[in-house]
Amino acid sequence: MEVYPTSGEKLVEFVVKVVNKRLLEFFDELRREVDLEAPLAVDLVEATRDFTLRGGKRLRAVLALIGYWSREWGVGDLESIVDVMAAIELLQSYLLVHDDIMDRDEVRRGGPTTHVVFRNKCIGMNWGDCEHYGVSQAITAGDMLEASAIGLLASKHLDSSVVSKLVSTYSKGLRKVAYGQYLDIYFSKLPLREIREEHILLVYKLKTSSYTIELPLHLGAIASRRYSDKLLRELSDYAIPAGIAFQIRDDIIGLYGDPSVTGKPAGSDVKGKKKTLLVLKAFELVSGEDKRLLELVYDELSEGEITDEHVERVREIVKSSGSLSYCEKVIENNVGKALDALNRSEEISSESREFLKWLTYKLAYRER
Repeated sequence: MEVYPTSGEKLVEFVVKVVNKRLLEFFDELRREVDLEAPLAVDLVEATRDFTLRGGKRLRAVLALIGYWSREWGVGDLESIVDVMAAIELLQSYLLVHDDIMDRDEVRRGGPTTHVVFRNKCIGMNWGDCEHYGVSQAITAGDMLEASAIGLLASKHLDSSVVSKLVSTYSKGLRKVAYGQYLDIYFSKLPLREIREEHILLVYKLKTSSYTIELPLHLGAIASRRYSDKLLRELSDYAIPAGIAFQIRDDIIGLYGDPSVTGKPAGSDVKGKKKTLLVLKAFELVSGEDKRLLELVYDELSEGEITDEHVERVREIVKSSGSLSYCEKVIENNVGKALDALNRSEEISSESREFLKWLTYKLAYRER
């Protein structure tokens, strides 16, 4: 039996190397396909290749492998899971490309977002209506990435019955993301006073817990053919609170993080009027001028009217109100729930439990 790295950091490095190699092979295959089928569309492949390989923690690929080993650590042919690991990273790229359009973000992973890449090409060619062109081509790029993810799930290394279960699980997971994204955008239009903490946590559960942690673990477990319904439930019991902790930390990093470290512009969540738990709790806790400022930024001003001074005031209010401390406690509470779920589990292998415990702390208390 092949020996794999056992420490958390070493295993992550191993996954990054393996998945990036498979993604490179995939985009080479895609390049050959587009050269044959539609040479003038080569920019579509090159843009998605650059975006996908530019960076990323490969967290979902790591979790797909842990799911694969969740019953028996280190057992199984790596070839049987690598395509699934690569597929979940293509899914991540697809969702980010479309998310960047909806959020009007211009920087991702330290470089231009996909719609900006196409917009700039349009400007360089002096074609006109380049904002629409950029968005249109980026939507197409996301669609191609999502189709490619499904194609990789149908791996030649897996039995047809396994592929059928993988695709149906993937489809349901993606629908959960759609529900969460719909609610996220819907809540962005509601005034702060009409939103409750349970609304925000539901979005976190649907958008982050479901596809960042639960879906990769489930896909990996299914690909192993060693799973049971009980094992999938145990993985979900861990994934939901772990994903909520991860997302709240992401919100904190988005508000206070260093752009040189995060790869995103400072204050982009504020300028995008994202109604996070940080903002909602601050609104509940403050009064007077501070409450008025939050209403102004999140309920009245357009995104283009929000200045760096507004961003700084939001930062100050979130911290001084106690909201930041409250959210840190919510993170701690959900970390506890995730660890308790692992400790109670009966079917998750001891090695997988220990790795997931390590990963939970790493995700919940990270700086980027």
